[in-house]
Amino acid sequence: MTDTAAGSALEEDSLGLEPKTTAEAILRNTDRILPVIAEEADEIERIARLTPRAERIMRAAGVFELGFGKHRGGVEATLREQVEATAKVSAIDAGAGWNVGVLNAGGYYATRLPQDGFDELYGDTLDHPTSGAFHPPGRAEVVDGGFMVTGNWGWGSGSYSADYIVGGCLVFKDGQPMPGVSGRQALYGLYLPKEAIVVAHDWQTLGVRGSGSTSYSIPEPTFVPARHSFDREPLDDGDKDPLNKSVHIAFFGLTGVALGVAEHAVRLAAEYLRVRYESSPTRVDANMLQCLGEAASEVEFAYAGVRAAADAVDEVLFTPGRALSPLELARMVTANQQAAIALRRVLNLASEVAQSSYILDREPLQRVLRDGFSALAHAGTRRAGLQMVGKAHVESAATDWVL
Repeated sequence: MTDTAAGSALEEDSLGLEPKTTAEAILRNTDRILPVIAEEADEIERIARLTPRAERIMRAAGVFELGFGKHRGGVEATLREQVEATAKVSAIDAGAGWNVGVLNAGGYYATRLPQDGFDELYGDTLDHPTSGAFHPPGRAEVVDGGFMVTGNWGWGSGSYSADYIVGGCLVFKDGQPMPGVSGRQALYGLYLPKEAIVVAHDWQTLGVRGSGSTSYSIPEPTFVPARHSFDREPLDDGDKDPLNKSVHIAFFGLTGVALGVAEHAVRLAAEYLRVRYESSPTRVDANMLQCLGEAASEVEFAYAGVRAAADAVDEVLFTPGRALSPLELARMVTANQQAAIALRRVLNLASEVAQSSYILDREPLQRVLRDGFSALAHAGTRRAGLQMVGKAHVESAATDWVL
């Protein structure tokens, strides 16, 4: 064992990390690695990706393996557990938390691989973080045994820390669009040969820098075997294993980013007022206290709402034969939008509490504000998505307005 490897093992032992054999153990490990994430946060921000130490500790803790189903040897974490892990890390560093939310989708990708492809890619260990980007989609032309692939993918979150990188591709056969099971043109995820990938290194952003969401491309047609591909848009099926019943559940964990960043902002705002109050109680006025109280309440109710939505979906996912209804699906998908609405309010309230101090680079709230507004740029936070809930109520005349 090298000195570096020995030092890594000693650090993992000192943290008391448990074997990552259950979701509960991974969540306990998540709590134990938070001090390391805090120590690495500034360097994660500077290099715009996870540091080697943070990546190593996070992999040892198992935070990238929550999405693997039990039939593939995984812990099959509930959505509640996945969002909790993401939120815990995001409350320390948004970029690191984003990696947790995104790289856990690798378990969902792996679940839909053919068995021979899964055995080849994950047969040795599930500890192969897998990144993916699907927009804009690349092109996959059907050939004997697989596909010839080209593409230019944007914002491949976590790709610097990933062992495998997936590219979403529209599928063509004999030069014509090939229909998928939905009737639309088939969209597949393909595990891209790393030696063929050209990395753009274009992730210079306002915030969430540690997500390492750089773009990448395959400019020359490259062969990908069929066993390294999966359908990105399969139909929902209540008879499948829990984490494979609906393609829409893969990124529910990302909701934890908005929750964690909002919690971080409230903690910093509270600390700001605490210091002022200890200096002189008269320096903290009623407006400041009201803003802090509103922000804290937003975080509490956002967490409660997301947990309730996750619990409701988990009940369906882990009940054999049950499929998500349109309303249950809509509530799951739009939980992220609701968390984002709370985050927007919290950022405004926290900045009002901090007054003009947040414009200073030395103030930690400034970075949290940058992270928050950057997270809100993601398509999954747009309020327009809430129309799914409205449509479900109109079309089904549902009466269960409250979870």
